[in-house]
Amino acid sequence: MKGAVYLKHNPNHMLKQFFVLLFAAALLSCNLHEPISTGIPVEHITATPDQAARRAQSELYCKAHKVPLYSNPNALFVNQEDSVTIRTKDEVVDRALALNYIGLKSEGLEQNILDRIDHEYHISSKLSPAERIFASATQPTAQQKTDANWRYEDLHVMLWALGFIDSLNYPDNLCNVAIDTKIIKNLTETQFRLKAKLRSKKEILDQADLILRLDWACVDARTKKQQAPGKLNKDVVYERHYALNWLINYAREN
Repeated sequence: MKGAVYLKHNPNHMLKQFFVLLFAAALLSCNLHEPISTGIPVEHITATPDQAARRAQSELYCKAHKVPLYSNPNALFVNQEDSVTIRTKDEVVDRALALNYIGLKSEGLEQNILDRIDHEYHISSKLSPAERIFASATQPTAQQKTDANWRYEDLHVMLWALGFIDSLNYPDNLCNVAIDTKIIKNLTETQFRLKAKLRSKKEILDQADLILRLDWACVDARTKKQQAPGKLNKDVVYERHYALNWLINYAREN
């Protein structure tokens, strides 16, 4: 394929393709994600010290897991730390509770139990418009349930961001849903909110930079019709990237 050859030898064009594919994925991969818009990134960035340090740290991690690196040294960065406003603790708590509910509904939990959870955790006010459509569906389609079930991966990131999970493991396997949902089940909404400790902007940006590079590697492999490198689970990587972008307010994702 001519396009594949061009991508292979033109890193700037590959970066454009990466963001175009991410945009397409956001629209097509999971219907419960709100549509996002993204432009073509600047390809001649002069990295700030924190951006350069973050990239170097992420690339060491990628090398250790045999994940290819993006070669252009002047592109593919998350925003510099002093220009980023991360979500508030209350925003992240609300998002975690909403994602937990959406995941539980995807498993076919009885409506009376879902109604109780909605009442106890005030879920309805926390749902996005797309999530409300799914939540109100009396007979959701198989695809809707599959899309919703993937949101457990986003919940996992929220629980990490709130300090309930120590670290985000290498994304080659699905998260442990039973452990994650039990964290919320064992607490009231007030207890969950009080116990939550939002991680620092640096910690969240470090993970956002890393997942940006892991997702680029997955997209790069897909354009070459290859398996994701380093045994990455491309779907887990995608969901984690979406969740971390939300945390750092990238493109105002919902």
